[in-house]
Amino acid sequence: MNLALKPETLAQKIDYTFLKPIFEREEWETFLARSKDYPFRGICVPPFLVRDAKKAFSGRIISVAGFPLGFQLFQSKAEEIKKLFSEGADEVDFVVNLHLVRVKDSESLGRELESIKRASQGRVLKVIIETPILKPHEIDFVVSLLISQGFDFVKTSTGFMGKATTIEEVKLLHKLSQGRISIKASGGIGNLESALAFLEAGADIIGTSRGYEIIEELRKRAIAEEGESVIHVYVDGCSLGNPGPGGYGAIIKDNDSEKVISGGEPNTTNNRMELLAVIKALAYYKDSKKIYVYTDSEYVLKGATQWLSNWKKRGFKNAEGSEIKNLDLWQELDRLVNFHKVTFIKVQAHAGHPENERADQLAKREARAWKRKF
Repeated sequence: MNLALKPETLAQKIDYTFLKPIFEREEWETFLARSKDYPFRGICVPPFLVRDAKKAFSGRIISVAGFPLGFQLFQSKAEEIKKLFSEGADEVDFVVNLHLVRVKDSESLGRELESIKRASQGRVLKVIIETPILKPHEIDFVVSLLISQGFDFVKTSTGFMGKATTIEEVKLLHKLSQGRISIKASGGIGNLESALAFLEAGADIIGTSRGYEIIEELRKRAIAEEGESVIHVYVDGCSLGNPGPGGYGAIIKDNDSEKVISGGEPNTTNNRMELLAVIKALAYYKDSKKIYVYTDSEYVLKGATQWLSNWKKRGFKNAEGSEIKNLDLWQELDRLVNFHKVTFIKVQAHAGHPENERADQLAKREARAWKRKF
């Protein structure tokens, strides 16, 4: 197995899936928050949640049609797919009529596939064929038809048939496809070992509701192999008035321990508080550490990863030759970033990320406290 694969790289091969028929609102919110922690290829959600997902998630939205049995009228499937794209889905995974596959009715099945292909208007479709309940010759039949009609992906399973997809099924698909159609493996892929095995067997991407746990497993293994722990820091800052009373908040997670830092100033700006949140968190450690900083500030993110090196070359001056704003803070951040091993990660503001929301609340609490004093 390729354990040298980086968590971010593996995440880009995973359609992180939430297809529970019954769930609590908290489960959905947790899923959305986790979907932002890693760069998943996309998130796969039920049709009625496509709009919610589009508002909360900036990446690829995938939904399902003819799900999970595939025995709807093909006209109904086509209309459902057309509606999903109009709702904001970027891709649709649909279940083929499995009876037509079993009896090898190429004429009727071809008519269904043609109708659905037209409804997609060139957008990406993944055809679910339920390999766990098909015989090899039936898989050969349907894959050949999908290739001839130019479909993008063949997908192994819905995961609702009571049988998990096997490595042998994916190897067969890989052999039959010969690179002419991509393969999505799904159905019972619940840990890192199985995800890597399916990719090695020939799957191009993985569909799993355990996407977050799989990437976390890989991340922890990578840390263990490096022999160096990673500290996760979540930061935010704000000002009431800009300039005005402001506050910052930082949540530091070091293995199983957590440290919360917050503070503020009576007359400041939003950008200064965003910077100060990072600085206070990094300065907490007196020994060099490997630290991931999660921020929703474009100013901090671009400044630290893009602008800072050019500012330093010009003596901390901008392209026009003027001294950069917040010079004192940028110089201190530069010192700390060079002292520690720091990676900056972007999170979307006010999108339900638990630690980001907590850091935001800390910053606002401090800003309001300063406002009450004056």
